[in-house]
Parts: sequence; C-alpha cells; structure tokens
Amino acid sequence: MEPTVSRPSLVRGGSLVAPALTLLNLVGYALTVAAARAFDHDAYGRLNAFLGVLLVASVPALGVQTVVARSVAKAPPDEAPGARERELLRSAAKVGAAATGVAALAAPLLAVFLHTSLAGPLWVAVQVAPLTVLSAALGVVQGQERFMALAALIGVQAGGKLVAIVPLAAGGSVSDLLAALAAGTTLAAVIAVAAVGRAPAAPLRSPLPSLKDLGLAASGLLTVLVLANLDVLLARNLLSGDEAGRYSAGAVLAKVAFWLPQAVAVVIFPRLAEPTAGRELLRKAVLFVVAVGAIEVAGCVLLAGPVLALTFGASYRSLSGVAWLWVLQGVALSVVQLVVYRAIATGDTVAGRLVAGAAIAEVVLVLAVSPSTPAGVITLATGTVLALTGLLFVVTRESAAQGTA
Repeated sequence: MEPTVSRPSLVRGGSLVAPALTLLNLVGYALTVAAARAFDHDAYGRLNAFLGVLLVASVPALGVQTVVARSVAKAPPDEAPGARERELLRSAAKVGAAATGVAALAAPLLAVFLHTSLAGPLWVAVQVAPLTVLSAALGVVQGQERFMALAALIGVQAGGKLVAIVPLAAGGSVSDLLAALAAGTTLAAVIAVAAVGRAPAAPLRSPLPSLKDLGLAASGLLTVLVLANLDVLLARNLLSGDEAGRYSAGAVLAKVAFWLPQAVAVVIFPRLAEPTAGRELLRKAVLFVVAVGAIEVAGCVLLAGPVLALTFGASYRSLSGVAWLWVLQGVALSVVQLVVYRAIATGDTVAGRLVAGAAIAEVVLVLAVSPSTPAGVITLATGTVLALTGLLFVVTRESAAQGTA
C-alpha cells in the first residue's frame, strides 16, 4: 500500500486562485471596455484583433507553464530544493526569446492580413519573451501547489496590465497601449522571478521536460486558443471596420465566459495525470463549468441589451439578440480547455488533433459562407465549437471505457 501524502485542499486552492484570476481578467476586460469608449469602432476592432493574436502568440508561454508545473509536481522528493526550478526558468527564457523572434518575423504578414500598420504586430511580438518567463514562474508555484504564492503572482501579472491605463488616459493610440502592456509584462516577469528565488546549481534526480513535451503541451493549448480567437480574426477580415468593431465587443462576452472558470483548470492540473482520480476530477470540473455556464447564458438572454449599452455604449445594443451565442461559445470552449488539459497531463494527443480539425473546419465554413454581419459569423463559430464539444465527449467516454476494460 502506498503511503498517504497530505496535499493542499483543492477547494482552498480554488478559493485563493479564483479571486486572483478574476482580478486579472477584470483588469483585462476593464482595459477593453475603456478602449471601446476611447477608440472608434475601427481602432477598437484592430486592438481586439491584436489581443487575439497575442493570446495565440503566448501559447509557448502557456505551454511552458504546464510543463513546468507538471515537472515540478513530479520531481523526486530527494532532489535538491530549488535546483529544478532554477533550470526550468533558464530554459523558459530561451524559449521566450525564440518565440519572440518567430513572432517578429511573422509581423509583416499579420499586418497585411489585418489591414494595419506594422507597429501593432511588433509590439505583440515584444511581449512574448517576458510573458514566457512570467508563466514559468507561475508554473513553479502551481506545480508545488503553493496556491497562496500562485495567487500573489497572478496579482502581480494583473498589476502589470494596469500600466496600459496610462496611454489610454493620455489619449494614446492602439500601438501606445500595446507598448505599455509590453512594459508592464516585463516588470511583472522580473518581480515573479525574484519572488520564486534562486538556487545553486545541483544534480537533478530526473530529467527536465524535453522540447517534445513542450511541443505537445503548446500544440494542445494552441489549438484551443486559436479556436477561441479565430472568429474575431475572421470577422476582422470579412466585415467592415465598423461591424468588426461591434463583433469585438460581443467577443468580450465570450472571453468572460471562457476565462471565468479558469481557476478550476489551474488548480486541478497537477493532479489530472493520475489515471482514475484525474478522470473523476475532470468529470466533476466539467459538470461545474456547465452549471456555471447555464447561468451565464440565461443571464445574457435576460440582460444583454442593458449590459452592452452600459458597458460599451448605446451603439453596441444592436448585438443583444445574439449576445447569448458568444457566451455559449465561451462556455463550450471552457469545457474543451479542460479536456485538453487532461490530455496534456496524460500525454494524449487525440483531443488536440480534434480541436485543430475544428479550427480548420471553422475557417473553411466561415469563408465559404462569407457572412456579412456579426450575427452570421458568431452563429457559424458557435456551431463549430458545440459540434467539437460533443465529439470530445464521445471520444472521452470511449477512452474511459477502454481504460477500465
């Protein structure tokens, strides 16, 4: 019989991490709302397209966080304290530098696709390196299940985002706001690394994650984030500048629904690799997300008009009839994300391939239909995500059945 190991309570961990993540997301939403009032529809659409690209470009950072958390959680108990964490942070810095280089090379193509200047995509690229290092520091405390420290570092990340208030208040441009975000992220990364601390070099009892591990984690998360932001990019390409700006406001609702239960995935991830307990943990997490999502959709049906008008302005109230579709999309994406996290923890690649297939299907479908209104784009995008969720449910059940056979 294996010895019983006392581990931190997931409920307590969630109660600490959830408020910190809520603060982080509220800061992000506050910036988008303030930008909606400060910029015209066309500029606001450009900003949200850039923020969507930033999420996709930050996939290496998210991949680093997951492999760091998993590596730390599985570290041998007799290993020198801090040795693994030190090497993981150094590796993260190298990955971040490489990712920034790739993003900078892609910037001209992105500027052409989004019909913008080069400055915006370049400022997006600059943020990737410090964000990767910051994510590695988060992964260290996540893997150690030090939920109080994790919440504190997430709060530091939120503070870094607040720096973007300065150019907004001063009447700056979209590029100015992105530059301020880059500065804030860099500052947060420096603070996070200092908080995690340094350790002298020491032999490791087991190897660090390989590039293959990072690739598997990053590719799984990439598919989810691409799918979560694809509709905004397609809307920017297909709709007029004014309509694309309206679509971006609706997409904020999807992001709220998507990220609201994020603490669930963050807290349970180090334990999702456990064969039986991890599967049961995933089931409970999905049920929780669906229950919360049902409340969100119902609330949006009842209150979308006043909320849109109050938050973004009267000109966005026209989206109220279809606003619930954005919320439904976000809820479905949260379920997809949980399944992908479980797949990353267990080394499975099927879920990631299915999400990638759904993203390709959405591009083909939306471009083939070429809707000319926000309602048309979100209807097709939400339908694609719901079909994917159903497919993942079937595949997960079959996998569970085979595992218990």
